[in-house]
Amino acid sequence: MTVDFSYDPVSVTDEATASGRTAEIFQDIRATMCIPILTSIWRALASWDDCLERTWSNVKPIYVSRLPELILPEFLRQIALSTPQFKIEERVSTANLSRTDLLDIQQIVNAYNRSNTLNLLALAAYITPASEGAPLVLDASFQNQTSIPLKPLLPRLEITDQNWRHVCEANTLGTGVTSNVSSSQHVATLWRHLAYWPSFLSLIYEGFLPQQESGAIDAMSSKSTSLAIDYGAEIARSFNTHHDPIPDRAMAVIQGYVRSPIQVARMVVMGHAISNWLGTLD
Repeated sequence: MTVDFSYDPVSVTDEATASGRTAEIFQDIRATMCIPILTSIWRALASWDDCLERTWSNVKPIYVSRLPELILPEFLRQIALSTPQFKIEERVSTANLSRTDLLDIQQIVNAYNRSNTLNLLALAAYITPASEGAPLVLDASFQNQTSIPLKPLLPRLEITDQNWRHVCEANTLGTGVTSNVSSSQHVATLWRHLAYWPSFLSLIYEGFLPQQESGAIDAMSSKSTSLAIDYGAEIARSFNTHHDPIPDRAMAVIQGYVRSPIQVARMVVMGHAISNWLGTLD
């Protein structure tokens, strides 16, 4: 697998055990974004000195503005993958998945989709110079989101080696790797959160492997990074471009996060493709 992460999403700060100021900031991020769980970018920044606090104080106004949410629907429309050739309901019984399982899966996928996409757009706005034009204006009728509690994220040690292979297999999607990887670093947190249902991870891999092999996932992941930067430049019109400096390491992490197709971009693409697929259920 191609690796261009500067941190390992599996081993960065554990949200469940965070304390003190880190726990306070984590709670503020969740409340501001209306999400039940943090993705790895924030847990990674919490691992190094004051990177988390200084970064969040700079970017929070972008999230508070809700302008990334204004952009989100059109952004997602342009990066949509086609769904797998088989319908998921055709495999529910053989995969031993109940309706309760599918509801839990949908809630997890939706939570990561919201978090990943808002992070991509907001952090792109932070690192991208504003484009010319009038500031964006939020529609007054824009609705608030609600946050639904999720099943807890399992630590690696609580996932069996057999189930971890399914996690790593799904994690190859969008990386240019077409073979099963039994052990992999830099596993996206969504796949680890879905480790409760290894049979579902297998369905994801089977269903989207043709698009991996055709290059469609890679193409959409690259497109999503380009679009995020373009939309980020539009969002940036509404903000002062002069920020308090953040540590160089934090800036490097954010730049890689936004600009690398195999970091959050592929998970935005895959997450929304899975959501669309699950949406075909009766």
